[in-house]
Amino acid sequence: MIKKILFLFFVVFAATAYSQDVTITGTVTDANSEPLVGVNVLVKGTTTGAITDIDGNFSVSGKKGSTLVFSYIGMLTQEVTYKGCCIYSDFSLFSG
Repeated sequence: MIKKILFLFFVVFAATAYSQDVTITGTVTDANSEPLVGVNVLVKGTTTGAITDIDGNFSVSGKKGSTLVFSYIGMLTQEVTYKGCCIYSDFSLFSG
């Protein structure tokens, strides 16, 4: 009986640890590597988002596997999936 309870505890603990939010940060630039101010960065399927600052930096809360949607007037909207470890810290938006 104790083994079953311990097993259940570890399964619940692992599921909780997997679903925890992380802070995703980066810098949005244009094709000339210039920072873009005011780019909308949204976590797809949620109401969580941010707007880039004067240096093109952003910070949003998401989970492993979250898709970030970058949109800016006059630029093509892009989607990038955060895989939990490493993604490019600079996202270049190209004119549409």
